[in-house]
Amino acid sequence: MSQNTTHKIAVKKRTETGKNENNRLRASGMIPVNIIGGGVATSGSVNEKELERMVHSGIRQSTLIELDVEGQGQQKVFVKEIQRFPEIDRIRHVDFYKVVPGQKIVTKIGIETTGIAKGSKTGGQFEHIIHELRVKTIPEDLVENLTIDVTDLDVGDAIKISQLKVPASWEILINGDPIVTSVNKTKALLAAERAEAKGAGDDKAKKGKK
Repeated sequence: MSQNTTHKIAVKKRTETGKNENNRLRASGMIPVNIIGGGVATSGSVNEKELERMVHSGIRQSTLIELDVEGQGQQKVFVKEIQRFPEIDRIRHVDFYKVVPGQKIVTKIGIETTGIAKGSKTGGQFEHIIHELRVKTIPEDLVENLTIDVTDLDVGDAIKISQLKVPASWEILINGDPIVTSVNKTKALLAAERAEAKGAGDDKAKKGKK
């Protein structure tokens, strides 16, 4: 599993809200944000360049972020929603969700693979089917990505959800036990098997005629 990298960003308190105030903030290089927790939303603003840099570093919904909130100290959060201006792809607003230790949250965890499947080296077709998991877990067991080693996967092998090594606190919110990754037989392999079987059958028939 890939552990969370610590992401930090300073938040300035914001007392005035509304469209005009938000536009003024953006013009000054700041982005309006809300910090949501316990049924309360706190308004603030963050530096746009720092926020963009953090977003482009590859943060996910499962990425823990440490906010240094003016007058309130440090708060751990994760991103609930990022709104953008579609025509210019600029961040318009961000909602952060405050983390409560020990209290389970629902989030999405990315699935990555490492290694080259043994079966793909012998003509099999490697497939990575599920790239993201929706899970319910405590914040202490959050990871940004789940990494699966597929090196030993041979043709016909597969890794299912139930075979993933995950923390005990995780509740994977998915129906059934679907395949995450597999190495399947290609048309070429199937054709070769059919030809081999036919050849063996022909040889057997010839021997039977003698």
